[in-house]
Amino acid sequence: MTDMYSIGTSGIRAYQRALSTISVNISNAENPNYVRRNLRLAELTSSAGINPYFIHQTGFGGVEIGGISRSTDPFLEANVRLTGAALYGAETRFRWMKNAETALGDTEHGVGAKFNKLFAIAEELASAPFNSVLRNQFISEIDASVTAINRTANVLATLSGQISGAAEQEVITFNEAIENLAKTNLALRIATNGSSKQAALLDQRDAALAVLSERADVTISFADKGVANISYDGQSLVDVGQTNTLSVISGASGNISLAVNGISVTAPSRGSLSALLSSATTTVQRRTELDNLANQFAVDINAWQAAGETNAGVAGPPLLNAAGGATALTMITRDPADLALATAGGATNGNIANFSALRGSTGVEQIWTNIVGAQAIVTASAQSENAAAKAQYEAAREARDSLSSVDLDREAADLLRYQEAYNASARVIQVARENMQNILALF
Repeated sequence: MTDMYSIGTSGIRAYQRALSTISVNISNAENPNYVRRNLRLAELTSSAGINPYFIHQTGFGGVEIGGISRSTDPFLEANVRLTGAALYGAETRFRWMKNAETALGDTEHGVGAKFNKLFAIAEELASAPFNSVLRNQFISEIDASVTAINRTANVLATLSGQISGAAEQEVITFNEAIENLAKTNLALRIATNGSSKQAALLDQRDAALAVLSERADVTISFADKGVANISYDGQSLVDVGQTNTLSVISGASGNISLAVNGISVTAPSRGSLSALLSSATTTVQRRTELDNLANQFAVDINAWQAAGETNAGVAGPPLLNAAGGATALTMITRDPADLALATAGGATNGNIANFSALRGSTGVEQIWTNIVGAQAIVTASAQSENAAAKAQYEAAREARDSLSSVDLDREAADLLRYQEAYNASARVIQVARENMQNILALF
């Protein structure tokens, strides 16, 4: 009779715990950082042997709770982290490369459009070199080209600053995850194996690892009780009782790099920080190319001016100054009288007729086309990489979620099953009580 009470009581306790575990699963069905819990149940057995001449006897005493386990697979988790880092990095790179492409966008107010209009006005002016309206318009178009170059250079400079700011924000998030992981590690060391607290801490650990992996290709190693140690480029970030932080080093040119405790480290090969560092490098390259374009534009215009004469019969003075790069490109004079449209001792339109020669294969128009085309190729490549990374991540996530996520249909089935088991255990206790009462009634 005592055995029946023991069996029934153990069943009630076990299935009550199982129902509680299911309720926790259901309440976290929409939590992306939650891993489904399983309550490990086993048959409670006991054995005894009082007399050495008899074999040991085994008795069955109900249900034993073996603790809570998480429905997880280390390989699937690692694959999700790997593909997630690739996707987050690809999304970041595509976003910033698209912004750079927009900054170089050749609209009606863009650099290319202004160059085209400038050469068109030059052709008109060649047919009427004394037309004051065309002279003023020619000066105006040079000025408009300068303004377009200035504007594009300033937008790219702003973009460099934004990329640097985004990298600093990502590093702040990265360092916060490091601190959270260090605290989680301390709590894991003292958590009881198979407890609800340990399962919750492991969820927190995995969430922190996802944040770190999405930003840089950190090296992860696991110790006893699920403790995670992190290092990057040979530098320890999270270890026993120790954390080191990542920082951003911003260069004057717009390039950025990373350091651990002030010591420079190599650039990540994946993740958002890798994408931001490469985006910064690409943006700096576009800015350098634009500076070269501004210098070439000034050299071409000033050389063309120097080859001709003004109406006053003097050599044409310089029109542009590109000493400070594209952002500082300026016009020295806007006086139409300073235009050297004639050739020395020759035709009054001889020099302006030669202006179209500046449109050659090495001219500013072609240089601008090369800049825009190079950025378009980089952006298209980033877009393709983003699409491929998204497909890989979704496949990895689906494989992981098939094991780790909460399926409400399954939880509902388990809920009914454990409710019936709970009722059966309660019925065992009731039967034991009724039998005891019947036995006592005999006396």
